[in-house]
Amino acid sequence: MPSMSQPDLACLPLMLLKGTRMPPPFSSPDAMAPLRLPFLLFLLFLWASASASAPPPSSFHHHHHHSHIHHHSSHPSSSLRGPSPAPASAPSSAISQACSATRYPDTCAITLSQSAAGHGAIDLTRSAILASAASLQTARSTADAILASSGSDKNRTNAARNCIELLGYSARRLGVVTAPGVLESHVKDARAWLSAGLTYQYDCWSALKYVNTTKQVDSAMAFLADLLNVTSNALSMVFALDRFGTDTASWGPPQTERDGFVPATGAPSKESPTLPSRLQRGFDSLSPDVVVCKDGSNGCLGTIQAAVDSAPSHGSALFVIKIKEGVYDEIVRVPYDKTNVVFLGDGMGKTVITGNLNAQMIGVSTYNTATV
Repeated sequence: MPSMSQPDLACLPLMLLKGTRMPPPFSSPDAMAPLRLPFLLFLLFLWASASASAPPPSSFHHHHHHSHIHHHSSHPSSSLRGPSPAPASAPSSAISQACSATRYPDTCAITLSQSAAGHGAIDLTRSAILASAASLQTARSTADAILASSGSDKNRTNAARNCIELLGYSARRLGVVTAPGVLESHVKDARAWLSAGLTYQYDCWSALKYVNTTKQVDSAMAFLADLLNVTSNALSMVFALDRFGTDTASWGPPQTERDGFVPATGAPSKESPTLPSRLQRGFDSLSPDVVVCKDGSNGCLGTIQAAVDSAPSHGSALFVIKIKEGVYDEIVRVPYDKTNVVFLGDGMGKTVITGNLNAQMIGVSTYNTATV
């Protein structure tokens, strides 16, 4: 007898009873009666065996659900892609208490359970920031790979370059926050710096969003979405540390103005650095360290970029660049290490810097078009 699929077996009783002519002794209904029940039971057994060997109907549904998760994973507000790996053991009470102050407590518990640091509030908060910093290195390598494979695609090349620059800024901010003594004595500054680090990461994700035409970019965006969740958790913990103190048992879920919470405002705290003395006296009292003029005469520099490049790296004092009246058709870049640089012009409409860039140009985004 040839093998049958499940539908064939299901229809077999109907075929035998309706359309098949049987040889004697089955030609007589009375003779067939004693054998009918065993025969039907045998058919039922064959049908049940075929049903058991068929793939479960839930397998396709599971695959579809997985695809649904991957499709949404590149959004920054999504949770970790797919099922997150469970921690080796249940999180400690200190970890659970600390993670209750975050927006993604499950991700937080996994992150902190993998850390070998202590379970004090400062240690746990620093561990969360270091976890973000570690993943940040992978994100930068991914952006490097996108740049290398972009070829002649100017928009994707520009997005990857912006990403590399932005993630570099984020890494520097996170590095400052994890420096010794910052969380202990400068927690409000830590909040500001870590918030900046989170913003840089989001800006990288946003840059890639407009050039998401390859699996490589989509995977990078999904990784950045996970990184944003980790960094967001770290920022929530810094905020809880500032608001509630070092007793994690007193920490609660994050709140915003929508929840009726209004952060305290007022004069800068004693931990905030004061303005440099030269700036406190007003702009009119500032004397230039270098002068820029159109003709480059009388010892002044001919371009603003040359003046920026002459500023000391990581300077703690103001470096004032006086830019005389004129239209300067140049694109000026102030590197991250050129700190405390001040531009001082002759007034609105007199000193003008223009690079003639706009976001509608190929290979140019809004990030590249800031003007002074």
